[in-house]
Amino acid sequence: MSKDALRQYHTGYTFNISYKKGPLTFYYNGNELKYIEHIYTWGHTTYKDEFYVWDDQLFFQYTTQVIRYKDYRKKGVIKSDVKNITLTLEDRFYFKNRKAIKCQFKSFQNHNDSIKITTHRVRNITTECDLAENVLEKFDILKKLQAKEVESAKELPKSISKTYQPNLNHTAFQQN
Repeated sequence: MSKDALRQYHTGYTFNISYKKGPLTFYYNGNELKYIEHIYTWGHTTYKDEFYVWDDQLFFQYTTQVIRYKDYRKKGVIKSDVKNITLTLEDRFYFKNRKAIKCQFKSFQNHNDSIKITTHRVRNITTECDLAENVLEKFDILKKLQAKEVESAKELPKSISKTYQPNLNHTAFQQN
């Protein structure tokens, strides 16, 4: 296997009641941790936390929260109109040497009866970095969990190798 192969370790886990259950995936370049993906659901909310790592340090964290609910509006004396609504919240934290250097937020809603809004159509709002310590704490906890589960990245069960697809004009990752 190439030393530049991207390798993954995937686990389901039960961790702290507030995080419920969810898949947790660690990605390595050779033996070096590069990315952690943590997905979990709590009630009507689905969370996806992504941690990007360089030289064993967190440099970027991206969180998406998707909240689904129904809105009932009276349409007449007897009828009511039901709208399915999806509220998406995104947080971005940029770090250097464990210090937050930039923090951004965005939110948008989609209704089942309107044109879908996507994340690239909504601007980020630069915010205070009040939650940066929580992000670092969660990263440290997940990183420790990885250390307990994976004794040696050399023995990871799956690998992903780079392949070039000229008609797509970019590099794609393909699972072996």
